[in-house]
Amino acid sequence: MSENDKQLIEDFQEGDEFAFISIYNRYKTPLYAFCVKMLGDQEQARDVMQETFLRVYENRHRLSNSGAFKAWIFTIARNQCLNQIRRARWQVPFEDEREATTFAQETPVSRLEKSERITLVSHFINELKPEYREVVVLREYQNMSYEDIAAITRSTLSAVKSRLFKARRKLAAMIGPVLEAERAEAETGPAAKK
Repeated sequence: MSENDKQLIEDFQEGDEFAFISIYNRYKTPLYAFCVKMLGDQEQARDVMQETFLRVYENRHRLSNSGAFKAWIFTIARNQCLNQIRRARWQVPFEDEREATTFAQETPVSRLEKSERITLVSHFINELKPEYREVVVLREYQNMSYEDIAAITRSTLSAVKSRLFKARRKLAAMIGPVLEAERAEAETGPAAKK
């Protein structure tokens, strides 16, 4: 963290509203992206992001080390996401039948076009357990170091590496059959036309 960032956070802690606006503008996009990946829902992610900033604002006096601000704010966002996931377990989701039918009827090739591939990977990430999902999102989408992830998740470095390894292995197992189906269709496609 640069000296300017530390000063900005210290100014915020002293009550400078413009410093808070600057912090909000700096962190809203990465926090929102993290929340979307954790929750799989843009509206919930927006709500959790706003709740995170509210808690940061209300608890600014609790941050003792301005250099740890990024880990602190992502920890708050993580906790809010996990709370949301726990609440969602008690609710019965209404699935849009058209979306479910469309996804099931797509061919592997159409699913793996570039834009669809992103959707597919996001779908599989959402299928991971929350403790696996968060390390994948923090590492792959937020480009955080293992040390930062350990601080955010309140885990050890070895636990983070282990979870990340298991999450990647699980993703590979879920994505593998789709890639195999694509390869098989690509190999049989031209032959079937002859």
